[in-house]
Parts: sequence; C-alpha cells; structure tokens
Amino acid sequence: SNPSLPNPQPPNPDPRKMTPRPNRKVANRIELCGRLANPPSLRVTPAGTAVLNLVVDCGEKTGELRMPVVMAGESARTLAPRLSQGLMVRASGSLRPTHARSRAGAVSPGVEVIADEIALADAGN
Repeated sequence: SNPSLPNPQPPNPDPRKMTPRPNRKVANRIELCGRLANPPSLRVTPAGTAVLNLVVDCGEKTGELRMPVVMAGESARTLAPRLSQGLMVRASGSLRPTHARSRAGAVSPGVEVIADEIALADAGN
C-alpha cells in the first residue's frame, strides 16, 4: 500500500455513535372525563393568545387523581365563560412533562394535558 494515497475507508467509528437511537418525538394521546376541581383560569398572553388552565378530577374517588389541563387559542377564549367548578367535562389532547419547584427549591416532576378539545360532558357532547 502506498502511504501517499488517502485511505478510502475511514477508521471504524465509535460503536456508541452507530447505535440507532429511539425516536425522541413520541406521539401520545389522552382522553379524560371528570369534574372541574377548581374554577377555571383564563389569561391572555402579551401576544393576545388566550390560555385556559383547569384541573380535572378524574379518579374513581374524589381527589384521587387530579390532572392539570391547558388549552390555548380562540377555542379556549370561547369555552372559558361556560365552565365552572364541579361541571363534568371531557378533555382530549396530549401529555407534556412539567416540573414544579417548591419554595425550598426542590423540583418535582409531573404531567399536564395539552388539550385540543374540551367538551361539556353534562350537555351530552
């Protein structure tokens, strides 16, 4: 072999770099039914986007499983006045991880539902 010619094959790469990685973007869907555990909160961002925050109590026993639900956009703005604590709702969307920080600085992981649809279950929707 002639040392002045370039080697046509690169050296073996690091095997860790060759391992296929799982897809980091995982699609998930969730639908939950339950009662609104607290009065819904509607706020508007400086850009004018409506953001609706609510907590749905969807456990078998009251208070057993409370899921935070967030919805943004015009549908959140029109839905908010129709919602009140205790109403039965059905929400569907995707799960997103959250991290709450306590006053002591401890971080606790959690999840919230990013809803693309919220319907009043009492109204037969």
